Amino acid sequence: MASRQSFLKRETCLVTHSDRRYLTLNNVLRSRRRLVEAAVIIALAAPLASAVAGEPATGTAAQGAPSLNVPVVTARVRLSAVPTVLSALGMVDSLGKTTLTAPVTGKIEGPFQTKGQVAAGTVVARNVPPALHGQIAEARVQVQYAHTILRRTEQLVRQNLRTALDMALARRNFEQAKNQLADLRQEAGQQVMRAPFAGTVHYLVAPGTVVYRGTPVVTISGKAVPWIDVRVRPGVAGGVRVGEVATVAADSWHGNGRVVSVGQDARPWGLVRIRIGLPRSSPLIPGEWTRVLLMRRGSLEPVVPNAAVVMRGAKAMVYVIRHQHAEMVPVHILADLHRETWVAGSLRAGEKVAVGGVTRLVNRTPVISRALPSAG
Repeated sequence: MASRQSFLKRETCLVTHSDRRYLTLNNVLRSRRRLVEAAVIIALAAPLASAVAGEPATGTAAQGAPSLNVPVVTARVRLSAVPTVLSALGMVDSLGKTTLTAPVTGKIEGPFQTKGQVAAGTVVARNVPPALHGQIAEARVQVQYAHTILRRTEQLVRQNLRTALDMALARRNFEQAKNQLADLRQEAGQQVMRAPFAGTVHYLVAPGTVVYRGTPVVTISGKAVPWIDVRVRPGVAGGVRVGEVATVAADSWHGNGRVVSVGQDARPWGLVRIRIGLPRSSPLIPGEWTRVLLMRRGSLEPVVPNAAVVMRGAKAMVYVIRHQHAEMVPVHILADLHRETWVAGSLRAGEKVAVGGVTRLVNRTPVISRALPSAG
């Protein structure tokens, strides 16, 4: 009997000890569960508390959420003509050799220039039509005679031996004689042949030779003002104007030229020739290939700084500041030149677009904006 009571007492002690261990472990687990729940609540409540306090949220729960009152730098949208760059290949050419011919039938007068190098504009020959010298000499005599008659008539008028009508006729004859002499001298001057560019001259006839119109007289070899011929489609050539500036790029030289002519014929390849004049100082040589760029202006479209355009994959967009919020506006890029981008989209002139801090923006983000400082 005593041994049975001892056994029951021992079993009761073991059960009580096990219950205590179970209760202790249960309490620990409950405490840990409460700690985890408290940490989750704190983590979820952190962004709300930061928003209420006006401070940016931190922590893993705040990642990916847009910050409130994001500071951005803005610029104004303006309208400008869309620039279109016409690019074409062209070959340099130059009038390296030319032959001067007699403009009319006449006599080639000397003395000639010494064979060798001559400057542009140098008189290399004179072509005198037959009897031109005699006509000029006769005209001089007529002028002297008319002048003598005029002076004599003036004296007679003062003596009342001639009338005012006689005086007017004498003055008219004198003026006609002078005009005839001037015309003959001008005709003689037009027969002068000048070097169109600097080069070496070689005469094909001797002084005093009588030549017919079109007879070769002298050849000049040298480098004239170079030019570039490019060929473009007729629709493109229609927008090019004489006098426009063209950018020329070659391996040995970069500079500007000007459009000197636009062709009116697309035969035989269906392309129109545009000739670009180059400066005399250009080092380009005939036969050299160059790239010619012509700037054309199109319709008026919104233009923004390059920094305002944000790419999301293959789509372009800008953030327009409206009512202190950044609104995402999709755009289509038309042109990009000199750190500015021409776009097509729902933009109006004068609107503010974000150019700084755009990487922190999403649609409808509240912002604090300040204007982009001017370049001056």
